[in-house]
Amino acid sequence: MIINFSILVVINLLVFLNLEKISKFIDLYDFPNKKLKKHKNKISLIGGTIIILNLFLFYVFSYFLDYKFFTFFQNVEQEIIFFIVIFLFYLLGFYDDKINLNPYIKLLISIIIITAYLYLDQNLIIQNFSVSIYQHKIFLETYSIFFSIFCFIILINALNFYDGINGQSLIFFLNIFLYLLIISENYKFYGFLIFIIVFLLFLNLQNKLFLGDNGIYVLAIILSTSIIYEHNVFGNFDFVDEIFFLLILPGYDLLRLSITRIIKGKNAFYGDRNHIHHLLIDKFTLIKSNLFLVLLNLLPIFLFSFIGLNFFIIMILFTFLYVFLILKLSQNDN
Repeated sequence: MIINFSILVVINLLVFLNLEKISKFIDLYDFPNKKLKKHKNKISLIGGTIIILNLFLFYVFSYFLDYKFFTFFQNVEQEIIFFIVIFLFYLLGFYDDKINLNPYIKLLISIIIITAYLYLDQNLIIQNFSVSIYQHKIFLETYSIFFSIFCFIILINALNFYDGINGQSLIFFLNIFLYLLIISENYKFYGFLIFIIVFLLFLNLQNKLFLGDNGIYVLAIILSTSIIYEHNVFGNFDFVDEIFFLLILPGYDLLRLSITRIIKGKNAFYGDRNHIHHLLIDKFTLIKSNLFLVLLNLLPIFLFSFIGLNFFIIMILFTFLYVFLILKLSQNDN
């Protein structure tokens, strides 16, 4: 364990010392435009690159040290499939960061990759689930593949919408993987991810890098795979409510933004500064904005998993709090 942790430290120390060289080699930057992007200088978009680099190097070292890293998978074929899918989404995010791909093309490519992923690893197909307000399991039968694809696509897009200010997405991922670390026996993999996320968070808060779409896509696929494996294979979620409440904040913001843009006659896929993080950062400091988001993110899962409140009560409380906060933040100070 100490050897593997040391390897992880050395890998990221080398990344840190060569950050500028890596950034120049990748040549992917986010430039301010004084509209949606208000940072002062160009920022490197190598979040996904660092995650991919860590995954590959640590996996190679673990193989030679006979250290079981991917405790999810039953065989090497599943591990290779996982790597390929992550890399494909990294490339999709990379080119989106580079040339701003058409959102419909991104959606189509995402659906194709996810469909192939589910076909190659059928552990990821959600066949049934339980909810706390219903006594019997819900079996999806012929709709299972479509529902599984839908879950992947919605989560990827919700997390992409949710990203916007320094620390925000990385803190969200950190919270979720810490929660999975608590409930799961797959502590090796989650411990690795938590280390990488903390490292990226440090760089992000220093304005050294952004995750970019490439980083969001990579983490979104890892998170989606992790949650479905915990549900389907390891049975660590008794009710799907638990997953729903873990991810409710990005989901609510995606739903709100899509509806309001459509009502205003705008394309639901194109950005604006009406995201919850934009509304917060326009009125508060970065620290306070992230603190609001953390509390809002943790509240529903805390009420469900640790207090044991009824699903409907939590939904009413959270919806009221979310709507109240959005309305309050949207008010002009004049």
